[in-house]
Order: sequence, then C-alpha cells, then structure tokens
Amino acid sequence: MVVDGLWNGGAERQMTLLASSLPEGWSASVASLEDGPYRSVLEGLGVETHVVPRRFRLDPTPVVRLWRLAVRARPDVVHSWGWMSTLAALPYCRAYGVPLVSGSIRHGCVPRRRANIDKLSVRLADAVIANSRSGLAAYGVPEGDRGRVVYNGFEFGRFERASPPADSSLRDGTTVIMAARMFLEKDWRLLFTTARSLSREAQGWRFLAVGDGPDRDALMADSADLVNAGVVEFPHGGLEVLPLIASADIGVLLTDPVRHEEGCSNSIMEYMACGLAVVATESGGTPEIVEDGVTGVLIPAHDADALSEALRALRDDPARSRAMGQAGRRSLEQRFTVEQMVSGFVSAYESLLQTG
Repeated sequence: MVVDGLWNGGAERQMTLLASSLPEGWSASVASLEDGPYRSVLEGLGVETHVVPRRFRLDPTPVVRLWRLAVRARPDVVHSWGWMSTLAALPYCRAYGVPLVSGSIRHGCVPRRRANIDKLSVRLADAVIANSRSGLAAYGVPEGDRGRVVYNGFEFGRFERASPPADSSLRDGTTVIMAARMFLEKDWRLLFTTARSLSREAQGWRFLAVGDGPDRDALMADSADLVNAGVVEFPHGGLEVLPLIASADIGVLLTDPVRHEEGCSNSIMEYMACGLAVVATESGGTPEIVEDGVTGVLIPAHDADALSEALRALRDDPARSRAMGQAGRRSLEQRFTVEQMVSGFVSAYESLLQTG
C-alpha cells in the first residue's frame, strides 16, 4: 500500500484498518510519501511501514526509494491511496507487470485543485476503487470490472479502546458536534452562524467543533463571542474522537459543494455508531449513507434556515432523534462493517490477479 501521507484523516484510518485486517493468506506493507501520526498506529499493529519523504516539491528520489522497497517486497498488488502515490508507484508497476489499484477517489467529486492530474492518475491505474458511487461517477469510471465501490468500514472495537464519554445525563440542553477538517471545504461558518442564531432564541445549546486544519485559528477568532459565551467549544479530538461524539446529541457535517463533496464520510459513520441523529449537506456520497428522515436529515448547501429548523426539530422531539440514531447504528452494523470492506478490496485484488 502506497499513501501520500500518514496524516490524521479518514483515508489514513481506512488504510490502516484494511492493512491490519486482511484475511489469512494476505499481508500488507505500507510506504508513505510523508510521515504522520498514523505511522505509530501502523507499527503498533505490526504492519511494516516505511516513509520515503520528498525533500522538495518535485523531488524524484521517493520514486527511486519506493522502487527499491517494492523490489525487495515483491508485491502481488500495489494499492495506492492518493494521486501522488499512484504516480510514484506507476513506474515500478509497469516495469514489473504488477497490477496497480487506485484507491484515491475518497470524495464525491473531482477536487478543483489538480483536477487534471487527479483524473490522469485514476486513468493510468489498472483498477479503481472508490468509497462512494458518487465519486466513481464524478471521475467517469463505469462501475464494473475496472471500477468498483467499496464503502468504508467501521470498527466497533474502537469503543473498547476509547476513554468513556462524559455522562450526558448529568447536563441539560442539547449538544451538537461537528467533527471534520478545518478548511474551506467544510462549511464551518454556516455552523457558527446557526449556533449564534439558535443561542439567541433559547439557552441550552452547546456546539462542539472538533478538528484540526489550516483554518482552525481563523475559525476560533471568528467565533470568539460564541466561545466566550460558552456556546461553542473547540476540544482537541486527537486520533480518537468517539468519546466526544458519544457525549453529544446530534452529529452535523456541513460541506461546501462548490469546493468539495463527501464520499463515504468517516465522521458520519462515527455519529451513527454512537447513536446520534445526523444532519448533513445533501451532496456527493452522503445520501448513500444517510437516509433522509430515517437515519438523519439532509439539507441543502449553505441553508442556515434549513439547518436551524432541523436542529430545532430534533431538540424538540427527542424520541424521533433517538429513533434516528438507533436506525443509523443498525444501518452501520448491516452495511458498513470491516468484514464487508475487507472482502470488497480482497475481491478486487483477486480479480486483478486472475485476469493479469
């Protein structure tokens, strides 16, 4: 498995889960073009991990070092998780006739930045695996032998390793959480605009903004009034956010579809695992996970009125909110298991080896 980086993100979590959960007869090693916190997680799970970093933007040496690693490992399949890692692995795969699987489609759209090179990396791979039908369609890859959809899997064993959440029965009010990267692709400002409006209407609202990213400081500054009023908090989730999510009542994921559309969101799966009703932007792969009116509420992008209405309705009808959370948990247990995810990837590997 070749990855662009070992950062704290959804793709890295899924890659680590897959690498450590392969069935008997399969094993994985990981090579990354950039270091990050998931290196220690992989090593702790016994997965052989190498970092071949770039010294500067167009540094070719990672391709050479990756080639050498692959020559020693003699992989049957190379599975890349980003456009850079796909292009870096391509020379070795072509020279040695090793099938290359691109798993870089992790969104429900083609990113505006680097769109051409993203599409090129997907086109050059022998097989393409996306985590949503929306993503596969956005890249123009037909679903079939070359293009497949494998949804993310949720590891329920995380609850056993996580710290217990705070007892939500000891507090009053309604807690809303959004766990996501803090950058322009996520519509954090819509969340804070809504928090400001709802807190003026009634007391008891609490919003948890969980995530890291380049816009974190700016978002904290813009919402300083809400922080000072105790309406918004910015706790650090680290690598395990389940205790924070489990302490909330409603899980929110807001996206700016002009810049980004979700694929199979890890955050939404975490909300569902914790039994939270979900409120999310209706775009990309989100409708493939969230059934509107059953496991959550889907709202139009940038619609503060729709967001406020959805949150008020769930606060005012806790029985409906709990029913949505329970339905979401059941859906996760039936459709998004680790076993189903691993089986989907292994099936794609085996198909390539049989036809190669």
